[in-house]
Amino acid sequence: MTRFSLVIPNLNSGKVLERAIQSILKQKYPAVQLILADGGSSDQSLEVIERHRTLFQPLIQEPDSGQADALNKGFAHAGGDVFGWLCADDQLLPGALHEVASIFERHPETDVVAGASQHVYADGSRQPIHVPPDAWDQMRVRNVFNQPSVFWRAKLHRRLGPLDESYHLAFDWEFWCRMQNAGASLRISKKTLSRYHFSAENKTSVGGRRHVDEAFRIISRYGPFRGRLAYAYRFLYLHFDLKGCMDHPPRGSRPRMLAYHLTWQGLRLAIGPKWLRLYNLNFASKQERGIRWWKD
Repeated sequence: MTRFSLVIPNLNSGKVLERAIQSILKQKYPAVQLILADGGSSDQSLEVIERHRTLFQPLIQEPDSGQADALNKGFAHAGGDVFGWLCADDQLLPGALHEVASIFERHPETDVVAGASQHVYADGSRQPIHVPPDAWDQMRVRNVFNQPSVFWRAKLHRRLGPLDESYHLAFDWEFWCRMQNAGASLRISKKTLSRYHFSAENKTSVGGRRHVDEAFRIISRYGPFRGRLAYAYRFLYLHFDLKGCMDHPPRGSRPRMLAYHLTWQGLRLAIGPKWLRLYNLNFASKQERGIRWWKD
């Protein structure tokens, strides 16, 4: 039987931590090592942790330098065959671990399993998000995985090394890119494995320019055209996206929109339509401008 090691990083997420833990318990999967890495919470997390203390193998309670550091501390204790993590505000959906275990067991050549996820936004609206068939190719310019729906073999993790703690937001994306670079075999599940919550204040919902800066670093390193596409994306973001030209409907001034269309056509000729279509920073632009980012 496939043995899972799942890490929950937590810092003052007591309002939702119980939900995350229960979503794992309700899997009724008999071989799960659950590791909690708490960075020094002072809220009701302490009550939740105490209530479930015997579940955690181990329980890590010490200051950390951020979520990637907490996860690295947790994975250092992981002894399962397959790894994954669940942020304290997210959930695994019923049957997720059985589905993932079945895929790994039926396809021993598979290194990574990525499934669909249901996004839940601050206004309560929900949206199913599926992994595209060409996920590994797209990964070089945009994160097409839903982190709580991704699981990978322990041997791959040990070969790649720890998460890059220099990233605040995109350490998962950078890790996926390393997987792809290492030639990891990916298998996609159409099953919705998780519920991915975006509150009004969590770091993914308010990242704004930090999303863009970290995306620039990743695309510079892993992207096509020896990373030069990162410069084109940043130019589009700064000069047109932040000015509303890429909103639906567009909010840019007429001269700005004309310059945008001319630039777009020039880039289309220079790098091809595929890479332009994969530009995906409008959500960050809307966050930076303080407008609703999850729907047009």
